[in-house]
Amino acid sequence: MPVTLSTNPAQATAARALDHANRDLTSSLKRLSTGNRIANIYDDAGGEAVQLKLKAQSARYSVLQNNLMNGISFLQVQEGVLTTASEVASRLGELQAMSEDPTKSSDDIANYGTEASELASLLGRLATQEFNGNRLFNNSQNINLNVQSSPDTMAIGDEDLAGDITTLDSASLSISSVTASEVEADLQAISDLRAAVGAKQSTLNYYYDNASITQTNIDAARGRITDVDIASEASAYSIAQVKSQAAAAMLAQANNVGTQNLMQLLM
Repeated sequence: MPVTLSTNPAQATAARALDHANRDLTSSLKRLSTGNRIANIYDDAGGEAVQLKLKAQSARYSVLQNNLMNGISFLQVQEGVLTTASEVASRLGELQAMSEDPTKSSDDIANYGTEASELASLLGRLATQEFNGNRLFNNSQNINLNVQSSPDTMAIGDEDLAGDITTLDSASLSISSVTASEVEADLQAISDLRAAVGAKQSTLNYYYDNASITQTNIDAARGRITDVDIASEASAYSIAQVKSQAAAAMLAQANNVGTQNLMQLLM
């Protein structure tokens, strides 16, 4: 190999090795300090693109779970209203039965009628109750709750409480006009509504569990792309550190040897 004054191939080779070793060392330090396997976009460009899509998908499932919980809360409020309506209808049945007692005076029956009218009016108000500005029953806005990321929807708030208990939904109710069969029919209608609301609650709970499991699996898949293996990376860091130190030492030697050889030839 010729000895030249202007160039030093050994020094250039050692400098290039030091540059690569320092680059690996810097990347390894970045991975260990951040916990991310992809320290630079060029480390795994394809993996970076995939993990970004998975991150967005996980975020959507997180929002979906919140929406499902709000839907479940809506149905729980419905259930509470229907529980109250059932108790009110049951009390109306008691008042109707007591009003048929021949030993009661007309004043007694009038008092039963007063309570019955108030309770019937209460049923009417329960049927128009709202949840955050949305009607709980017979909602004309057609609340279609997203239940999947697809999306797929479920209608809530479409139960018609007022329409199903029309015989009791009247402030001018006369106790003498109410029959036991009508009370039983209204109680059955309320029970049917409670069953429908309960079925929707059960379904939304399953949708919520599915969304939670799906998000967990998506996060796990993304983690396999983005999360660094600490043990493996610590080993790689040690190797990069040794290479960097060795390259620095050899660069110094290359500079020193080249200079000494030139000086000896020129003397």
